[in-house]
Amino acid sequence: MYSIFNMRNRAEQGIIHLPDWLYVKAGLEKNLIQVIMFYRRNPMAVHSDHFLVKLLQSVTIPQSQNLERYYNNVDALALNLSMALGMTSPIFKGRLFDGVFFGKGNYELLIANDETIDPFEADKEWQNIAAVRILSHPRSDLGFNLPDGKLTGSEQGLAVISINIPLLAIQYRAFRLNEIRINSNENGEVIDSTLTVNHFIHMHVLPNMMYSYLDHVLFNRISNLQSGVPLGESKKPHSFYLTDFSVKLNHVQTAILNYLHKTEKDFTGILQNIPVVSKKDTSVLMELPDLPLTRQVLWGLILARLPELTFLCRMSKDNVGNKNQSEINRILRYFLNYKSDNLFRSMLPLDIFTDIMDDIEDIKHMIK
Repeated sequence: MYSIFNMRNRAEQGIIHLPDWLYVKAGLEKNLIQVIMFYRRNPMAVHSDHFLVKLLQSVTIPQSQNLERYYNNVDALALNLSMALGMTSPIFKGRLFDGVFFGKGNYELLIANDETIDPFEADKEWQNIAAVRILSHPRSDLGFNLPDGKLTGSEQGLAVISINIPLLAIQYRAFRLNEIRINSNENGEVIDSTLTVNHFIHMHVLPNMMYSYLDHVLFNRISNLQSGVPLGESKKPHSFYLTDFSVKLNHVQTAILNYLHKTEKDFTGILQNIPVVSKKDTSVLMELPDLPLTRQVLWGLILARLPELTFLCRMSKDNVGNKNQSEINRILRYFLNYKSDNLFRSMLPLDIFTDIMDDIEDIKHMIK
């Protein structure tokens, strides 16, 4: 399964290019940037008990250390720190959280990611980096609601979120040093109050999650259109106007589905024909964090990509055995192992567990 969603070097397989998509993409990008810049320029704060506040406050490495040493020290403690906070990682199976980002009633798996980064580039681009990346979520509306822990949409379900702890710590360090710089006099004395970690998260971390958030909205929409599931609705409009591109987007995605139904493509080719806003295409969006594939973390990655696997099998069920047989055999082995394992049952609420097992059974029937 892991190889399906990490295919940077795979050749493109006959990509459909729709002029209408260029118009829709430009409009969605405009809305996205408008939302990000609004929250970046208007300081608001998350609550002091927010998970990311606890995470950053648990990083006790002095920010006065030089950048390279600071990064190395945070990187060394990241996974142990994540385990203490209940995150899933290659060394700990973790637990489900309730509505940290998507509001109460949404189950969220938080994966600790310590992929190697360039600390100097991250420090330079601190305002724009996305240390918290959404791997999957249940929303399909175009409300552009910030994932701030409030229930703002009609859809609820399971979300999987990757948090690069060293990258987040470097971003916060750069924010703090910038706050000190702009609020200090020529003698280096802080003369004005600086913004807090609570402001940092609301101004930079949550808005920068919107890139992956929107791209997964687009995937969820085309998946819903393909299966006949109603699209979601936002329950909390912004205080500023955003142009609604939902009708035009539906037309584009319907045309893409019609094209895919008429062609015979493998899983990669299908994903490459589904455009998103912030990545080249959905095949790039679906790439998983580069983590050791231990039993402790693999269950979370499976949950993150189960909706996409279900969609791919639905899309190619008539010729699924022709072009995807090696991947299918690998998927079946994963699912058979985990179905006989008690890990899913012990980690998931009964309703989510039942849905997951139903999805696995559906996949098995489609790919036999």
